[in-house]
Amino acid sequence: IPVTKSTIGGSRGEDREGEGASESSGRACLDAMYQASRVAFCVGFAAQPVVEAAAAEAEAQAAEAGWNRKKDEVELERAVDIVLGEARAKFVETVELHVKLATDPKRSDHIVRGSAVLPHGTGKQTRLAVFARDAFDVEKARDAGADVVGGKELVDAIRESKGASIDFDQAIATPGMMSGLASIARILGPKGLMPNPKKGTVTDDVVATIAEFRKGRVDFRQDKGAVIHAGLGKVNFSRAAVLENVAAFFGAIMLARPKGVKGSGAQGFIKSVALCSTMGRSVRVNIQDILNASVKARKKLG
Repeated sequence: IPVTKSTIGGSRGEDREGEGASESSGRACLDAMYQASRVAFCVGFAAQPVVEAAAAEAEAQAAEAGWNRKKDEVELERAVDIVLGEARAKFVETVELHVKLATDPKRSDHIVRGSAVLPHGTGKQTRLAVFARDAFDVEKARDAGADVVGGKELVDAIRESKGASIDFDQAIATPGMMSGLASIARILGPKGLMPNPKKGTVTDDVVATIAEFRKGRVDFRQDKGAVIHAGLGKVNFSRAAVLENVAAFFGAIMLARPKGVKGSGAQGFIKSVALCSTMGRSVRVNIQDILNASVKARKKLG
């Protein structure tokens, strides 16, 4: 085909038309994306007032009842009702208890630590690791349901991976294995995974300890601000289950009262107690009421 000006011009015209069509198609695509983003933004923006309106309604009801959320304490049962009723997140929130202590964390005789077995568990599956040297202990741990069991080979794997191979939430060790854990103490320690005799995670009876964690054992220790934080179940638990878990945990805190703290009962030991969900606002709990609930729970267990 001979090349002429007309054929060249025609091909250029076709290119221009193609470019125009491509450009208009691109603009249409961008317009559609823009409109979609506006819709998504508006939906999210519109949802916010709904949540705020619900919170405002709750505040109005509280005001009618003469309750000042920031200052007034309520009975434990009412606090649980409020927390469960206000949980509106799209995921299953955790019910949290925060206890402010009247202790001095810098003093050795004011250290508060311990553990509690929650009657209804935490709602979270805990992966357990057992460090044991004896083959008999290893077999017992596996039979008891430990997720990770090992001796020197497990220690070596953690050390060589610099902690990257850790796939457990709690660690238990037999006394004879503790010297072998020295090489990974700096890896396990910052993660709160180092077995400790004071926490009961260094033991000859690994079967009983594993059973405790499976039942819902929760370890606690006051932080630098003299506050104990703990997750004690999920908002989809029944009201009775949350009440019993909270009472059992508070009772364990009272049993962990240091001898260096003056006074008796909650006096001179507990400053304040607050209950909340993961994304919810806190509710101040009456100290005497939660103390009474914990005593009843302890008597019930015998």
